[in-house]
Parts: sequence; structure tokens; C-alpha cells
Amino acid sequence: MPSPLRLLLVEDRPDDAELLLLELKRAGYQPIWTRAETPEEFVAGLAEQPDIVLCDYSLPAMTAPDALRMLQEQQQDIPLIVVSGVMDEDTCVNSLRLGASDYLLKDRLVRLAPAIEHALAKRRLSAQARVIEQQSRETAEILRGVVDHAPAAICVRDATGRTLLTNTEFDRLRPTGNGGRPAVLDRRKLTSVEQACLDGADKVEGEEIWSVDGEDRTFLTVRYPVVDGSGRRFAIGAIYVDITRQKQVEEELRELDRMKGEFVATVSHELRTPLTSITGYAEMLLAGDADPVHTKMIEVIDRNSRRLLTLVEDLLTLSRVDSNIAARMDEQVDVAELVNTAVGVLTPAMESQGVELQLQLMPALPHLIGNRSQLERVLLNLLSNAVKFSTAGGLVTIAASVPDISRPAVEIRVKDSGIGIPVEEQDQLFTRFFRTEQARHQAIQGTGLGLAVVRQIVEGHHGTIGVESAADEGATFIVTLPAMNPAGLAVRL
Repeated sequence: MPSPLRLLLVEDRPDDAELLLLELKRAGYQPIWTRAETPEEFVAGLAEQPDIVLCDYSLPAMTAPDALRMLQEQQQDIPLIVVSGVMDEDTCVNSLRLGASDYLLKDRLVRLAPAIEHALAKRRLSAQARVIEQQSRETAEILRGVVDHAPAAICVRDATGRTLLTNTEFDRLRPTGNGGRPAVLDRRKLTSVEQACLDGADKVEGEEIWSVDGEDRTFLTVRYPVVDGSGRRFAIGAIYVDITRQKQVEEELRELDRMKGEFVATVSHELRTPLTSITGYAEMLLAGDADPVHTKMIEVIDRNSRRLLTLVEDLLTLSRVDSNIAARMDEQVDVAELVNTAVGVLTPAMESQGVELQLQLMPALPHLIGNRSQLERVLLNLLSNAVKFSTAGGLVTIAASVPDISRPAVEIRVKDSGIGIPVEEQDQLFTRFFRTEQARHQAIQGTGLGLAVVRQIVEGHHGTIGVESAADEGATFIVTLPAMNPAGLAVRL
């Protein structure tokens, strides 16, 4: 099928124009053409957006150079081929210099179709190149905008230490003069960190102190290799984030945390001493011959003083964990012994409430590595909750096993048959001072700190804790802790 070709013929001889059209048809084109002889007709023909212009070199009203100049004035990217009866070498060269796509003689029209194909292909390539160039400019502008408006300072240096790029923030922060100028820019030699990025490191982080406007400021620095299309590392990028205020806040928080820890420890100590005396004397009075009315009063004193003691212990534990107060974390802890100790402490409470206990301990459990006292607190809090939320005749189960023999870890499950925990409240269960709606409604005593303490300790031992429960269906708390492998090493989960 013939290919349509929109054609502007600049030719004053109809016979020559017909010859050109016949040659195009013979070559497989279907010309859709307009003929022009004057500048006015030529400009009007350009308005029809032809694919190509075939122009005689010399017409009575205009010449091919005139047509080329008008094309440029119109800013039309339309290929023009000069076709003439006689052309010397200088004329041909001049036509090409002025922008002609090609030239040929009228007695050699066999070259017409190849010349048109070449001119159209060149036009397509030029159009594609312009699109790519425009896209490249737009991309460069976007990237420049992203870099310049980044809230961090950015600098890129090549393998010789030459600075290739900096952004506005870097230039703003960079001090002038030798006194405060960053060392990274004082020499045309890579630092060991920069060289490491070129040699294979993916990213190197650190901190640097710059003097900016006479003030020392701390910057978090991230250096990374810049890679070209072939994968070659040819430069080092550096991002500088001002963390001076963050450092100040961290220091302020550390000081506040230290003061809070001291306050809690002081208050707790001052509370613990009299509370211990109160519970001691309450026990003595209960062991005496008090009448029923006074016995009931003493029991209230004993119960509430013990409740306050538990609150004090929980506050102290949270304070120690929050403040990272040094504690032995390298003790080998026998899981079975840990469970039996916790059970022994809470046996009187279970007996008084009529709760049955069932132990399901896998034989030869691996030892845990951590702080024995803290891990005991985990079991005491979980077991105490299980007993507290169970009704008379209820069952509490403690199970310990290795869930995956390929991974050294111990899973401890504490299950009760109590009131359960609604699903919608489980996300808040480990939040400090949170108590479930049912616990408040049934006036079950508690501080809302026990499970928060459990989570803090478990996570401090690189373990996990979760819960499975539903309202009125009891609750199962699952603690998974890293254990010693056969080589005697503790493995983090």
C-alpha cells in the first residue's frame, strides 16, 4: 500500500513538478501535494505542515536559499531537499550550509526516494533527540530542586577529592576561613571513610562537629558511593544532618531520666520501709487473739499494705529498666527452677482462692541467659494476674517448651480460666496503668503496672510477649526468650 507523503513543491515548471510526483509514486509514495512559486505561497504551504519540501534552486520570485531562510524564520523543523537542473559544487555546499537536507539533479531522480527517506529519518531522530534533551533538562531541574531544597547539607566529591556538587544548605552551613572550615574540604585527598566507600563499603555513618557562625554544631553524616551506569564507583556522596538540637534534647532527657530515677528510688525507699513495718505488724496481729471485728480490720490493713508494696516494687523495676541501671544480664537461669520459685511464692494465694495449678514443663529445657531477679518478676506478675482473675475452682496452667528445635529459645505460657480480655482491649494491655473494663467493673485490685513491667523486662532480654484471649474465655500469655545453644551461647531472637 502506498505511503502517504505530505509534500510542498517549490517549482515554477508544472512539467518538472509532474516528473517529481511520478518518481515518488513509482517509489511507493502517495503524494498529497501543494505547489508554490512565490514567497507568499511558500509560507502558506508551510502552514499546512508538510512532511518535506522539494525546492528548485532558482525560481523567478525566490531561490532555495530564500526558502531556507524563511523556514528558519518560521522556526519550522521541515526537511528541505534542493532539486535543480544544474548545480555546481559551491552551490551544493552553500545549500547544505544553509540547512538543506540534501540536493540532487533533476536528471538523477532515482536518488529522490532514498534522499526523502534519509531526510525523514533524520527529522524523526532530531525530534526524539529534542524530546530526550527536554526530558533531561526537566529531570536535571527537578533533581537540582530536590537537592537544593533538601533539609540536609549535601556534598559530592570524586575519587581525587575534587568537589563535584554541593547544595544550598551545604553552602549556607559551610564556614569560611581556615578556623572553622570542615576538614573534609581542606584537602584534595580522600579521608579513610571516603576511600572505604570507593573500595566497597555501601554506607558509612558517623558524627562530625562543625563550627558554624562561631558555634559548634553536631552533624550526623552518611557517606555512600556514587555509581555510574556500568556499576563503577566514581564519587562519594555525603549527607550532613544537623542534630545539634536533638543531641541537646537527648542530654536533657538523660538528665531528667536520672532525676526521675533518683526521685522514684528515694520515694520508693521511703515508702517501702514503713510499709514493711506495717505488713510485719499486721501479720503479728493476725497471728494473735484479736476478735473477728478487729481481725477483719487488720486483714484490710495487711491486704492494702501488700498492694502498696507491690506497686512500689513495680515502680522501682520500671525505673531501673527505663534508666538502664546496670544489672547482671549474664546469669544462667534454670527455667524449671524459676517456675517452681514463682509457684512457691504464690501457692498461698492460689490455695486461699481455690485455684488449681498445673505444670507442663518439657524435660531438659535449655538455660536462659539474663537477670534472674527480673525474669522471676515476669513469672510472678503473670502468675499473680492469672490467679487474681480466676474464680474459685479455676485452673491455672504454666507450660514451658522449646517451640522450634532449630532455634534456641524457650516459650513460657501462663494460662488461666478467668474472665478473659476482649479483643479490642488487647492492644493496650501492656500500657502502663491500663486496666480492662471488666477488671474495673468487678473491682479487681491492681495498679495496671504489672504487665508493663513484664513487657519491659522481656524486651530488655530480647524476647517477645503476646496474648491469646477473648471475653469470658480466659487468657494465655506467651513469653518467648532466647536461650543458650549447645555451645553455651545465648542467641537473640
